[in-house]
Amino acid sequence: MTLGQKLKTLLKDKGMTQEDLAERLEVSRQAVGKWVNDKGIPEVGKIVQISNLFGVSTDYLLKEDWEEKGVMEERAISNSGYYVSQEMLDGYLSYSKQNVKQITGGISLFIVSNVFDCFEHNSMIISFLYWLTMTAGIIIIIWHFFQTKQYQEIKNEHLAFDDKVFGEFKKQQESRRKKYAVIIIVGVIILLASSEIERFFMIYLGQTACNVFGWAADTVWLALIIWAGMSMHIDSIIIKNTERTLKCGYMKRYRWIYMALPFTVAAVLIGMITNAWSPYAPIIILFCCLLVTTCKLLIENRGKNE
Repeated sequence: MTLGQKLKTLLKDKGMTQEDLAERLEVSRQAVGKWVNDKGIPEVGKIVQISNLFGVSTDYLLKEDWEEKGVMEERAISNSGYYVSQEMLDGYLSYSKQNVKQITGGISLFIVSNVFDCFEHNSMIISFLYWLTMTAGIIIIIWHFFQTKQYQEIKNEHLAFDDKVFGEFKKQQESRRKKYAVIIIVGVIILLASSEIERFFMIYLGQTACNVFGWAADTVWLALIIWAGMSMHIDSIIIKNTERTLKCGYMKRYRWIYMALPFTVAAVLIGMITNAWSPYAPIIILFCCLLVTTCKLLIENRGKNE
């Protein structure tokens, strides 16, 4: 079967018209007509979109000598869940790693900015660096939250893979999991050891050096734990959504807001009454994340109502 013949069959099975496909792919009706009549071939990005839309692989679409057995296997995969090709899986992992870097980098900049506030005689340059670093961290975090989210199907749908693709992913995931576990252990060691090292700095180098080291150590151990923890979560989404259907409703998607809200309020009250929160960075970060996500939830809800 040619690509055009396969598209005709897939459109018929889905009960879709060529106009429907053109609207889904954001192309002209004439372009789809050329594909269906074998007078043109879609670009690579559109081929991937078509494969995900109909739940077949790119190999099935492009190879004319695809056997009937292969067709039946593809349709069986399609019926078992949202089909994820190797290309889409690689794209999701790359996209997710970029998100992890943004969040980790933003939080790290926000915390490490306090290093510049440790010096007793603050000059204009020191103050500028302090506000520049803190502002950069906040902007990165806010910018991340308001980006258009991609690969939502992988996060929310029951997934289906070719056995070879999923088997290779599980091997790589197991290897990465061990690496992330080591990184978390290193982060915990830095957290526990930093207080003793701070005493050494206090005795031999003074209060300023002690404070600088304290903020630097806090930045390092928190960045390691956040980076490793989020990376492990990315892999776990693939495993979990492949093994069972994940019913992720609108309220469940944001349920962490309702869990974080009482803890945030309680922590703020404790800090106001006892002045116990030092450093303040963790509670400020939690409050900022809560505020940004709440705003985004309201914007999305307003868009749905309109």
